[in-house]
Amino acid sequence: MGVTTWVAIASDGGSDSPTLPQVSVSGVATTGEPAPDFSLPTLTGSSVRLSDLRGKPVVINFWASWCNPCRKEFAAFRRVLASHKGQFVVLGVDYKDIDSDAATFARQQKASWPMLVDGTNAVSQAYGVRAVPQTFFIAADGTIVSRIYSQLSSDDLERELAKIL
Repeated sequence: MGVTTWVAIASDGGSDSPTLPQVSVSGVATTGEPAPDFSLPTLTGSSVRLSDLRGKPVVINFWASWCNPCRKEFAAFRRVLASHKGQFVVLGVDYKDIDSDAATFARQQKASWPMLVDGTNAVSQAYGVRAVPQTFFIAADGTIVSRIYSQLSSDDLERELAKIL
């Protein structure tokens, strides 16, 4: 028996862009709750533990090299990260991908943020990720402030970042 998930996109009435979709799923990372901690290896061989970043705003972007919307939002992440240098941390979690493909794409895109390998999909499951791109915005205290289920533009990133900076 399959599960159907419906996502509604609402307009705030005063903007040309819709409110980005956010959904709560029982038993997984939820806005308003602490972000599940994890430690993952990077594509370059080091490792990153989320709890080591406590005290800094963090953006976790689940992506894959085979995902066209993911590929398109890399430029937005580069621009926004450069314009807010040192104000927050971006972590890219590669989702159900071939490590060498992910590493090649990240290198070609000049991604300067850590690219993490979720080889067992345990982190993706803890965060309820079943499709990409998905991005979590986490406040300095470790609380998930928002979760976005779509490709982000620079404007989207700036709007969501304002909530955690």
